[in-house]
Amino acid sequence: EHLKPNQISLEDGEANIARKDIINIFTDGSKTEHGVGAAFCVSTNDIWACQWSAKLNDNNTVFQTELTALHEAVIYASPLPNRNTSKIHVDNRANIMASSNSKSTNETARKMFKILLTNPRTKDSWVKAHEGNIGNERADQLVKDATWAILFTY
Repeated sequence: EHLKPNQISLEDGEANIARKDIINIFTDGSKTEHGVGAAFCVSTNDIWACQWSAKLNDNNTVFQTELTALHEAVIYASPLPNRNTSKIHVDNRANIMASSNSKSTNETARKMFKILLTNPRTKDSWVKAHEGNIGNERADQLVKDATWAILFTY
C-alpha cells in the first residue's frame, strides 16, 4: 500500500501557503526545560480557524512530540469537506517519512498512514522551521505555551 505521490512533499511547502483553496495546518512539538508539548493551528482564507495544543509527559522525545502534533492534525483534517485540500505543514522530515510508511515500526505513524490512505486530499508537506513562516511560528508559540501548562493525568 502506498500513498499518492502528491500526498507527501519533502520540499519546502512555503509556495502553496497563500492559496485560498487549501486549508493550511501547521504542526509543532517541543521538549524544553519547562516541559513537553505538541500543537497545531489551522488557517483557511487567511483566518485562524482552529488551534489545538497539549502538554505531554516529560518522557516523550522530540520526535514523539512532533509525531503527536502531526497525528492530531491528520485526525482533524480527515473529516473535512472533500472539496478542499488540507495541507499539513511539518518542520520535521522524519515525521513525514514515518507517516508515509505503511510498515513503520511506530504505531502512531502507522495509524496516520491508514488515515492518509483513505483521505487522498490530505497532504503532508515539509516547511523550514524558524524561517519567519507565520503558521509555523504560531504553532511554535502554541507548543511553547503548552509546555508551561499543568499536566493532569487520570
